[in-house]
Amino acid sequence: MSRMTRTVALLLAAIMMVTFLGACSGKPQQQADTAKVFRTYLTTECPILNGHDSVESSLQVPHDYCSSPLYRVFPDEDGMGFHYIGDLAEGMPVQIDEFNWQIKIRKEAKWHNGEPINADTIIYSWKMLLDPILANQMADFLSTGSITIVNAREYQRQGTENTVAWEDVGIKKIDDHTIQITTAYPNTAEEVCAQFVDRSTFPVYQPYYEEGMNESRTQTTYGTTLDEWMGCGPYFFKTWEYGNMHVYEKNPDHWLADLFHYDRVEVYVVPDMNARVQMWESGKLDYFVPDANTIDRYINDPRMVSYDSLAVDHIDINCKNPTNPISGLIEYRKAIYHAIDRETVARDIYGYMKPSGTYVSGQAGILSPSGLLYRESEPGKAVTEMVNSWGPHGYNPDMARDYMNQAFSKAGLSDNDVITLKWICEGSDVQGKATGEFLMEQFETIFGGKIKLEVISTAGMSATQFKKTGDDKWDLSPNQWTRSLSRKFPYMCFYYYLSTYGTSPNNYYSEEFDAQYAVCDDPALKGDYDKMLEETRKLEEIYLEKVIHVPTVQRVVYEMFSDRVKLPVERYIPGLGWGTIYGDIIK
Repeated sequence: MSRMTRTVALLLAAIMMVTFLGACSGKPQQQADTAKVFRTYLTTECPILNGHDSVESSLQVPHDYCSSPLYRVFPDEDGMGFHYIGDLAEGMPVQIDEFNWQIKIRKEAKWHNGEPINADTIIYSWKMLLDPILANQMADFLSTGSITIVNAREYQRQGTENTVAWEDVGIKKIDDHTIQITTAYPNTAEEVCAQFVDRSTFPVYQPYYEEGMNESRTQTTYGTTLDEWMGCGPYFFKTWEYGNMHVYEKNPDHWLADLFHYDRVEVYVVPDMNARVQMWESGKLDYFVPDANTIDRYINDPRMVSYDSLAVDHIDINCKNPTNPISGLIEYRKAIYHAIDRETVARDIYGYMKPSGTYVSGQAGILSPSGLLYRESEPGKAVTEMVNSWGPHGYNPDMARDYMNQAFSKAGLSDNDVITLKWICEGSDVQGKATGEFLMEQFETIFGGKIKLEVISTAGMSATQFKKTGDDKWDLSPNQWTRSLSRKFPYMCFYYYLSTYGTSPNNYYSEEFDAQYAVCDDPALKGDYDKMLEETRKLEEIYLEKVIHVPTVQRVVYEMFSDRVKLPVERYIPGLGWGTIYGDIIK
């Protein structure tokens, strides 16, 4: 065999091997090379896929891709705003009268296994979400929000009383493809749509939901594995390597398939920031959010975008720790509030964030009719001025010391007594851990050795889960809860701290605070934004006076997208974000 013949033979063999490997992979080589893959991440895994009963926001990602809501937010053509489009719904809600709306379910809607989705699907899903025996944690997201459904909250919260029948709830089937919603006060079509975009209101697959139900019907295993969950969205949930990776593959038969351009979405679960940096730097991520320790490296990167977020970080205070003799005293809570050097925390620990002694965020009110932000309104500025009168963003070591001395005196403690507070934070919460370590030194100095701080990792559990293991396990905990509806109704950011919210992060409640929230939530106030701002000011003042918890830092979001991602909007749009799910990959 000549050298040329031997070379040609080897080349043909190599080509055959490549073809064989491509066939074995189940994907033609050309398809693998041309697939549009968007690579992103979660910092925490989804504990379950049942949107009814998990407060973890990570669930929204697989639901948005792999399931379908009634409505989606979609970018305007000019990339400067958004509007609602029907997903499971066939068009916008139809107003019947002042309080009734009908929603048509599109006839082509179906589960990923091909079974139809109709009005019965939605009615069953929402009846289970509101079920008073199941007592799902996310039930309030259906009963009240941008709209309030008649008797939904009353049904949901009745427990075993059976005083409110399902037939009395403002959710009705009109025909096989039509449902009707009855609201407690007049609303717009956009407000109706906004109620049905959260993961909690997405449909559940009845056969699996029922198969997973225990005998007493107090719990279901629905969504604990992919085999116990069913999607109906523009992507199939193909792989769930728990704690490691999600893979979503495009569903070409979805009725909105043309709006989604990625062939595959890879979602990595990466709690560790160093690992995320390495993945970003090596081109394995198309999206990245730097933290305080990495922001300096990227702050001038042309790919960087930023905006004030909906989130104000805070510190939960355990007011029921039986091992802490001052835990239930308001003087103790006020001492903690005034002992936080927020400027140092925001600058040195969070990095390029804003210190905040107030809680209503910089986005609250941005979607109101006038677009006037609460923090920039006269009522909002009045609260800020009050806080700054105590010291920069509320920080005042002398006031902190005085309040702590009062707490010790009330509890019958002497100046020689020492209390050790347990600061708990999740292992992946680098900023929370660093804040705790900073406050260890701060408290030692401010309180003259009376207060010591011990930083404790929750050992793989979320802080919410850890707190359920016992009131004696913790005293202070960094946290962050957001309420998207506060973009339109600023007072709604306080929703989670009411005594009526079953899984609230705090365990101190105030009747005065609850009552003022009810004033703000009065349907009559929905059309008077100026009055709402003034009542929100009163609510925030009560929050600060009672120290429901301790605000610390207004988050500023810094995000980066790889050059290969084409976004559908020109700027960050509250309520839509960057519209990443509708993006495209530039080849």
